[in-house]
Amino acid sequence: MKFFFEENFRFLYADGQIYDDHQEERYAFANKTLFLPEIRLYKDNENIGYVKRRFTWFLRRYDLYLHDELVAVINQKLTFLRSRMEIEELGWTINSDVLHHRYTISDSEGRKLAIVKQKLLKLTHQYDIEILDDDNEELLILLILAINQFDKDVSSTAAAGAAAANSN
Repeated sequence: MKFFFEENFRFLYADGQIYDDHQEERYAFANKTLFLPEIRLYKDNENIGYVKRRFTWFLRRYDLYLHDELVAVINQKLTFLRSRMEIEELGWTINSDVLHHRYTISDSEGRKLAIVKQKLLKLTHQYDIEILDDDNEELLILLILAINQFDKDVSSTAAAGAAAANSN
């Protein structure tokens, strides 16, 4: 199934909607924390789960909760010109192509579960999503929320580094 992820523009927190291919809202999400984000996912105004960023010094980690139960921990791995995150509990991986702003979520056997493409030149984060495994739709949507937060974390780190370099 195809989805469209659209983040609303807010100053201190993020929220948005995820639409299906008929432009009907299927999910909503909200993060109202400033530090160590906790992004909640809603379907029909019911809390389905959330993504919580853990404090780390270098590589990022995110906890995924589905129906208030910890189901997976995403660990960023160090790579060159690509980003790789592993979901050890599930044996899944998230691979990204930094140059093309495309993410692929695959299972332990290499089968693609979802493909996420970031739309460029937009004021907020927007993605085209293709979920290839309908049985894990909610979990995959949570993973996409983690990808969005990862993109924001990387962008803010890069902006802070550029600002520090320009001040010298």
